Amino acid sequence: MIKCMKSFEAVLLSFSLAAISAGCSSPEPADQSAVEIPATAITESTVEPSVQKLISVGVPGKITSLDPGMSFDKNNDYLISHLYSAMFQIDTEGKVVPMLAKDYDVSDDGLVYTFHLKDGIKWSDDTPITAYDFEYTYLRNLSYGKNNAFVVHDLIEYIAGAEEYCDKAYDALDFDCTTEDHSKVGIKAVDDKTFDLTLNKPFQYLTLKMCGGPWIPLPQSTPQHNSMWSLEAGNVSSGPYILTELDPEKSAHAVKNENYFDNNSVTMDEINFAVLSDQSTQAFAFENGMIDIAVNVSKESLEHYLETENLFTYIVPESLFVVFNQSVNGPEWAKDVRVRKALAKAINTEEIIVALGGETFYQKLEGYVPVGFPGISKDFRIEGNEMRGHYELAYDPQEAVKLLAEAGYTENNPLHIEYLYPNSKDRPIIAKTLQKQWTQIGVDVDIISVETTQYYGQIDVDQFETGHYGLTIMDPIGGLDDLRTSPVAPKVSDELYGQSILNAKNESDYETAIKLCHEAEDYLINETVFLIPLIQTKKQILVQTGLSGLEVHGTRLYLAHCIYLK
Repeated sequence: MIKCMKSFEAVLLSFSLAAISAGCSSPEPADQSAVEIPATAITESTVEPSVQKLISVGVPGKITSLDPGMSFDKNNDYLISHLYSAMFQIDTEGKVVPMLAKDYDVSDDGLVYTFHLKDGIKWSDDTPITAYDFEYTYLRNLSYGKNNAFVVHDLIEYIAGAEEYCDKAYDALDFDCTTEDHSKVGIKAVDDKTFDLTLNKPFQYLTLKMCGGPWIPLPQSTPQHNSMWSLEAGNVSSGPYILTELDPEKSAHAVKNENYFDNNSVTMDEINFAVLSDQSTQAFAFENGMIDIAVNVSKESLEHYLETENLFTYIVPESLFVVFNQSVNGPEWAKDVRVRKALAKAINTEEIIVALGGETFYQKLEGYVPVGFPGISKDFRIEGNEMRGHYELAYDPQEAVKLLAEAGYTENNPLHIEYLYPNSKDRPIIAKTLQKQWTQIGVDVDIISVETTQYYGQIDVDQFETGHYGLTIMDPIGGLDDLRTSPVAPKVSDELYGQSILNAKNESDYETAIKLCHEAEDYLINETVFLIPLIQTKKQILVQTGLSGLEVHGTRLYLAHCIYLK
């Protein structure tokens, strides 16, 4: 238990009075008839518990934008995922299923998608959601120009004519997507219920991407070139909730949207979002009943709740790995695949996980793409491991010593390396564990700590020998392609790898494209050892006793189906 007056004062400063009173009270629900109380919750010695129809959630930082076409801050997603609906959604099993779409068709060449919208879908103001809203939204998002290229990257890369349209918008201050000619852009509302997207190349994970971000439709009345409207309460929405109060620095309040197309499934009437950036403050607020869900607390606080019903865990699609500087500026040893493989085989991943607190917090990773994405018939990572049959980089310190000797590094001529790591979170623990394991095979290891704000910049300009890297993957093809093209990822300059990814991206047959991805990843890891996979992060949050029904849709925490028995 964290008990200090300083933390309590911080909580009071962070909450609005309304958020505190709502989070601490247990109001009598307006209508309990729609909520089915599990029979197991009632015994002969207890009375029926009350059903609370409001929950309070502590979020990690201030709200910077609720415009899906401009937001790239994860903090915003906690709200956006409850305020808006998309063409598709990721269900609790990780499958992409229709949301606003009824169904869709794809041309034989994989370049034309025709989406058919559901009947009766409405905005929160009771007006219909139409294909013209999608058309306007996508053109609007492209109209931000290259300044917003990070968010709308996929729209620019894959939609026919989008790059030229975006370039034109960038050069024109008075660009208006409602009057500008877009006849050469592959974005078209055929009628109210039919929407076409024409691509310039196949996009195997299009429906996955259309579950969120800039693919979320907005009303045609939404301003162009401006997102400030999104930081005001009362905007029209399409999701299970409407935002009624908002102070971006402190809190937000959302209530059930009666015009939501799947309104009958929504069991929680109201949600408070309290901005609590300090981990100890958020832990204190949870322990004292001021919030019902804490999404940002320290590992030390979480350890108090291990093996209790208050700890809720889910997998994050983040890949953590060791990367080498194989550029012309890198050390000679890093260019030798035998040395890279030796360092990989000296790593005992289980020991790293234990040092980091156990499998509650991390799981082993034997590939670059983490668990959490669809493959051909099952999860891409699981499928890839089974197809490969054998992991070439499995822990084998004796083989590691042999490989080093083949490369000319022995007890009399030891290998000397420098390992760079960011001084944040659990990264120092990883660095020290790797130093210990590499030392055991005769390698002389210096570990060098760098401030997190400077670390990745130093890696990106090749000012390192070997080091730690972590990337959040959005889909297998895009993630593998990032290693070839992204300015914020290690660069793979191998021509064979690059061609394999290009072949996968240009392949119209989904199954063939995914097989090519598996082959490219296998080549990247098993053959070239461009990087060494380490671990995948697990996300833990705290929930109050009696709160059930939390769901994870992809990477997003979803609360509309919660039931709170108090």
